[in-house]
Amino acid sequence: MAKKMMYSFTEKKNSVNGIISTIMGGISLVFLLAMIYASYYMRGDAGIYAGAFGLCGLIFALAGFIVGIRSFSEKNIKYKYPKIGSVLSGTVFVIWLALYLIGV
Repeated sequence: MAKKMMYSFTEKKNSVNGIISTIMGGISLVFLLAMIYASYYMRGDAGIYAGAFGLCGLIFALAGFIVGIRSFSEKNIKYKYPKIGSVLSGTVFVIWLALYLIGV
């Protein structure tokens, strides 16, 4: 006996939390690039600026990763933005963590 074809007419939407995760990962990446530029421009004497960029970037990356992972549990969504946001935020978080552990 053949299987019945079932059609679903619900339209999948972009996940709002996935978009937020992608934006937070992008902001964290901008903070990373700003810290690198400030440190290069000030010849290694960025001090408080590098610390502020670093702390804000780490917090944004961690929050973006958590929001991205939680967005996978939503129903009837497209998974493009949750994937991009989770991978971007997770990668930038690992870079931030490596910078802190190295002690740069």
